[in-house]
Amino acid sequence: MRYNVAQLLKAQSGQTRQYTLHEDISHLDPDIVPLTMLDGDIQFIRSVDGIFVFGTLHTSLELTCVRCLTQFALPLEFTLEEEFRPTIDVYTGVALPLPPDDEVATQIDAHHELDLAEVIRQNLLLAIPLQPLCRSKCAGLCPVCGQNLNEGSCDCRTTEIDPRLEKLKALLEDEL
Repeated sequence: MRYNVAQLLKAQSGQTRQYTLHEDISHLDPDIVPLTMLDGDIQFIRSVDGIFVFGTLHTSLELTCVRCLTQFALPLEFTLEEEFRPTIDVYTGVALPLPPDDEVATQIDAHHELDLAEVIRQNLLLAIPLQPLCRSKCAGLCPVCGQNLNEGSCDCRTTEIDPRLEKLKALLEDEL
């Protein structure tokens, strides 16, 4: 996902380039398990300070449900919006000063190549839900025997009360 942007850096502000992405992202991060290729259209726009990258990308990832621990496919779509800044002047080859808060992931290297891999990895990790569920009404696992309650019920007694709450139960029974 590297693009040589030397010619775009020489262009006037507002000039654009469009690309279609169809990339394998299995190498990006061990926590990201893609089921499909990363697809989408991106646009590079020359700005005063560098190159603004904009696009909508989509893929499908394999995740584990936090309730029933089964693996499922989650389609993800996210918008990529990032400005990349050159580290070297394209005309003179002189190193350019970078803002102190500038990230390495958003720098255009000395060969005038822009790498989208880290920015896409970060956006994918942010798009994954904190508590992924295989379905909105996932019943989870039985706390006693571990049976997946989505596949059927079990014969375990679930009316057992937490010993820490026994006193509260007694209070409620006294009031009735």
